[in-house]
Amino acid sequence: MKKIIKKWWFWLIIISIIFSITILILILNKNNGVGTAGISVDEFNKIQIGMSQFEVDGIVDKLNEWNNDEIYEKCCEEISKSQQEHVYTYVYKYYGEKGGFAIITYAVDYSDGTFFEMPEVVKKEKVNLK
Repeated sequence: MKKIIKKWWFWLIIISIIFSITILILILNKNNGVGTAGISVDEFNKIQIGMSQFEVDGIVDKLNEWNNDEIYEKCCEEISKSQQEHVYTYVYKYYGEKGGFAIITYAVDYSDGTFFEMPEVVKKEKVNLK
């Protein structure tokens, strides 16, 4: 047994097993949701077309956990943005508390020359949100 422990390939196998288990745990945890900082079905149902992004963030981040950048990045992700004329569209993916996610599309029209308006919800959809 002592001869095996001294072999480099033995340690390579051990480290590979530990690394594989760690990756598996991370993948499984991602599918189980992100905890209270994520969006729930109830919160999704409270979101209405025409609400500002600020209002939506207030509904989803009820415990003010998004002040921590790591938590915010784990829970919310901008997946696209586009511009047509003076209308800007932003699409965000909000990860669920217990799994799944919600896609919220925001738009804002800056044709009047002001850039102080908040984007508003124009579309929402949920995917396996639990």
